[in-house]
Amino acid sequence: MNVPIFFPADAHEGPVWVGDQHRLYFTTTTHLDTNPLVSILFLDFREQPPLGPEWRPEPAGIRPQVWVRDANMANGMNLDRGGNHLLVAEQGNMRTPARIRRYPLSGQPAETLVEYYDGRPFNSPNKVLPSRKGHLIFSDPDYGFRQHFRPPSEMEPALYVLTSSGKLTSFDCGLEMPHGLALCPDEKTLFVTDTSYDGAHRGFKLEHRRRSVWAFGFKAATGTISGPGRCCFSVDKGIPDGAIIVKNQLLVAGGDGVYVADQQGQLLGKIPTGEDTAVNLCTTDDDLHLFVTIDRGVLLFTNWLEWIEKI
Repeated sequence: MNVPIFFPADAHEGPVWVGDQHRLYFTTTTHLDTNPLVSILFLDFREQPPLGPEWRPEPAGIRPQVWVRDANMANGMNLDRGGNHLLVAEQGNMRTPARIRRYPLSGQPAETLVEYYDGRPFNSPNKVLPSRKGHLIFSDPDYGFRQHFRPPSEMEPALYVLTSSGKLTSFDCGLEMPHGLALCPDEKTLFVTDTSYDGAHRGFKLEHRRRSVWAFGFKAATGTISGPGRCCFSVDKGIPDGAIIVKNQLLVAGGDGVYVADQQGQLLGKIPTGEDTAVNLCTTDDDLHLFVTIDRGVLLFTNWLEWIEKI
């Protein structure tokens, strides 16, 4: 039986493949039992065979290494359009604000891009996504407060866009816990996952509004999100978390695997992850190989299209 390649690691979120470095960056799980701490780690593939259809890196020669020890409860990450920085959604803690930061891959000090909206602190930014025009879209659910490492929220969960001109706008998407983000190649549609499962906000009681993937309009020139959203599909187990679009297909991490849909959000199939919850995902530069974080490590699905099981 064919199985994905497994790399043991404390690997929760991110992940980001940086081809120039042959590294996979990711954030660790939140260690809430002691001092809340999240680190940014990486796996180094420089000594492995070059990328290609037959790529089969050897886990025994790869160990996680620390890049940033204390990353302010960092969660989702992305590579900026220039390919020189990691964009990091930092959830913050009781002392440090939640924010979006830019980390130079050269190792220089990080730069804070935004940490307040109209003078109010963010809840706990979760995912950040750059557009081709340089706009930054990020989601801001309130997991920090609900998991007791952030103060009480001052704003409802929402989506935000930091435009290339530096203007920050908020969009009430109507979702209880806006989370994962993915843009279609033409950047006319923004997919957003809703990770709520308990109806704790604004009196949400409708089951179909939770654990679902939604599509919203997006104007690439201005970075404007529009609605109302359209519900595309729900996951069978757990919650829909990270999302990407690759090879014209939408991939969404869920409780029992990676859900695969077309660019209209029509569900096509699933890449099973067994007993592990798929948290977030990314592909290599050639889009052939898929990395999936599962908390206890990273799964690598080489030639990922071959792993899809029709639903």
